Amino acid sequence: MFRFAIVITLLLLVFASLWYIVFGDNLGLTFGTRTAPVLASGNFSVDFGQNAFPKTVSDGTGFFALTNGIVTRFDNSGSLSWEHPINHLNPTFVTAGSYVAVSELRGRNFQVFGSRGLLYTIAFENDILNYHIAYNGYSAVMTGSGNGYSINIFSASGDSIKRKEVEERNLFPMSMAISSDGRVLAVSYLSVGEPVVVSYICAYYIDENDAANYTDGLFALFSQVEGEIIYNVEFIDENHLMYSSDGRFGVYEVGPGQRARHIWSKTFDNRASFVEAVSGVGVAVAFGQPLINRAGFEEGTFMVYGYNGNELAAFVMDGPITYLSSGLEAAIVGGGPLGRSFSAITYRNRVAWEYTATSDVLDFVVLDRPERVLMVTPTRMEIMEVR
Repeated sequence: MFRFAIVITLLLLVFASLWYIVFGDNLGLTFGTRTAPVLASGNFSVDFGQNAFPKTVSDGTGFFALTNGIVTRFDNSGSLSWEHPINHLNPTFVTAGSYVAVSELRGRNFQVFGSRGLLYTIAFENDILNYHIAYNGYSAVMTGSGNGYSINIFSASGDSIKRKEVEERNLFPMSMAISSDGRVLAVSYLSVGEPVVVSYICAYYIDENDAANYTDGLFALFSQVEGEIIYNVEFIDENHLMYSSDGRFGVYEVGPGQRARHIWSKTFDNRASFVEAVSGVGVAVAFGQPLINRAGFEEGTFMVYGYNGNELAAFVMDGPITYLSSGLEAAIVGGGPLGRSFSAITYRNRVAWEYTATSDVLDFVVLDRPERVLMVTPTRMEIMEVR
């Protein structure tokens, strides 16, 4: 009998070990029995001058820091790789992989940086209204004038690949994105020429050989919706496009050689605080208060959906979510009653850490792993890590 009890005990221990390996990432959210780790200061810190308004981004091998006057590149240990001056009063940027595009709203200069420094600068005759960069380095820049709009596509080295003119003033391009392989340009339009506004999502082939059999390269009309504004389109990967409007969000598939296919969509029952594509993963959404007469999520709910609509991660913050940053293997949400509570949620549904700031935080950026991040305040940036 004693030997039998030992065997049973050993089997239970083996089973428990296997169960932890398979499901351990979900323990914190499923059972709430694990206390989430907290962050501590690392061995890297840089002070800014006053009113620097720093912006940061990481590609997993290092990170970029942008202020009003300079772009800098650091490796993940904090060693400076290079720096380059910029001349923007209030710079904005978009990023994909190791590429960062920099400009400013209504400015006319557009710059693209890679991990080794400045790649190219382009000066436009008209104001820059929007821009985007893809994982292969292709960029799209929309400019506007009194005669209409133009969308200009450039290679990773700055060569002009395609130019699309939109001369109808009642048709306004709201958002645009290039697939990660550089084959497809997706544009959401808002038509205001009718009594009811109408939104469209169009897909264009960029390469001349792909576009040869289609007028202007247009090969698919994803959506035609009355009364909604599709304000954002982003590619999750080369074949899946996320869209979000003021009423819903979802995903389309754009496979090689085929027209767009709708995969899934969800109607908003809450106010949407943030909706953004997570590269290679799906869609991250932070929900605000439920809409009137809707049984929505609790305010402060954060969800990550796979490109096929399945729920990958869920988290509820104590209070509204006022910050979201999706990065390598995890997303960071911030908010709470005082707006200074932050949590990192992995795409495998684990709380990697929690942190309560004692002063304002502008940004959190995942570096080489969820447990190691860059924290940015109005005066300083420093590496924080779980210990």
